[in-house]
Amino acid sequence: MRWIDILSAAMNNLRRRKLRSALTMLGVVIGTAAIVVTISLGYGAEAAQMQQLEAATNLRLVQVYPFYSYTGSATSATGARITRITDSVVNRIRGVSHVAAVTPQIAVYGMEFILATGKYECSTGLLAVYPEDFAKIQGLKSGKYFTRSTSKMEFIMSEMQMLEFHKEKEEAEWVDVWTLLEEGEELPLPKIDWLDANFTFRMQWEDPENTDSEGNPELLTKEIPAKMRGIIAADLNDYTYSYNAVVNLNWMKKLYRENKQLFKEQGMPDFTTYDNLVVLADKVDNVSDMVKELTDMGLQCYSELTIVEQFREQIRTVQAFLGFIGAISMLVAALSIANTMMMSIYERTREIGVMKVLGCRLSNIRALFLTEAAYIGVFGGALGLVVSYTLSYLLNNVEWMQQLVSSIMASASYLGGTEGANTSIIPPQLALTTWGFVILISIASGIQPARRAMKLSSLEAIRGE
Repeated sequence: MRWIDILSAAMNNLRRRKLRSALTMLGVVIGTAAIVVTISLGYGAEAAQMQQLEAATNLRLVQVYPFYSYTGSATSATGARITRITDSVVNRIRGVSHVAAVTPQIAVYGMEFILATGKYECSTGLLAVYPEDFAKIQGLKSGKYFTRSTSKMEFIMSEMQMLEFHKEKEEAEWVDVWTLLEEGEELPLPKIDWLDANFTFRMQWEDPENTDSEGNPELLTKEIPAKMRGIIAADLNDYTYSYNAVVNLNWMKKLYRENKQLFKEQGMPDFTTYDNLVVLADKVDNVSDMVKELTDMGLQCYSELTIVEQFREQIRTVQAFLGFIGAISMLVAALSIANTMMMSIYERTREIGVMKVLGCRLSNIRALFLTEAAYIGVFGGALGLVVSYTLSYLLNNVEWMQQLVSSIMASASYLGGTEGANTSIIPPQLALTTWGFVILISIASGIQPARRAMKLSSLEAIRGE
């Protein structure tokens, strides 16, 4: 008996019992869809969270700190501990695998800093960074990055902080930045020729040894020419550059040396040690390896990818539960296939006996019933994938279905939390793997009925109905 004959006979047998075959396939369809859709929700949740994190931060960035003895979890495999980060440590980090850039981000404090141009001025914080590394970490909306010169103050500022510029002796007007950015409108920045204007950087501090007639400390100032080099686009998720003027750390060190006594009196940092560094990996996929190497050096690291891993664990837990429900559906379908095949054997007892008497090999009889079971898996699985893709489309486009899934996943932040994100994602490998799994389950369900058919006595089968 040729394979083409076996395939044709198996198909004809299923057609003769259309209703039973259809109902059995329906169970396979439901089981397939249950498995694919539940797993696709996990993929969709993970993609939405990744999209949300990528919009809020650069996943290639890692925060690096000195080793703090009270956090034992940071102990490296080598037992090394770096308790003070200096420029020599920074240079060591530059040699670590996959490091694309590294810079301190020093918030300068101790006195009031004011930037002024024409009639406008703005009180601002300072954030000192290494210029070449900063250029790799942060993009600009317009302008240029720092030059190599430290003879003049250069700064880069976010549009968020630029809104704080106001006319002298007047308060800055409040602007609903969130609404403007959400609607894609331009921010109402003061009418300043930002990149061509001449700025003055003014430092102000109180002199407690000299007071005015009312006993208040005298306010002392020192002014330095300044130049805006670049503009950072407004970003509601950015809390690092949005409220500071970013300056060249090398210039800041030079300013400290020139005003060492004053800065010491005001309690300003000396810029020889750093509380934290920002390290940029060359690729997101290499962040984990880079963090491991930095930890082995004796440093502490924090990466946003840690949040992603925690989220993935939560998603896997929910997926496992929903997948369990899908597996039960598939188990019921498998039992239905086995039952259908057994019923087919009882109904075709005489036919099986005739086949044996005519010399049909047992292997051909087994192949015939296993092929019937495989057909149920092939067509039922294919229809299940069609249903899965249809449900996936509805989940991604029907609002009430998205809300329903969000409540099932226990948090609306998991799914649909990012505009434009898909609730359900079915990768090709998921569809193909599930289809193959369903076919194997169907064939496995037909093994016992096939054995039953092989063991039937030829004579008894012919005599019986």
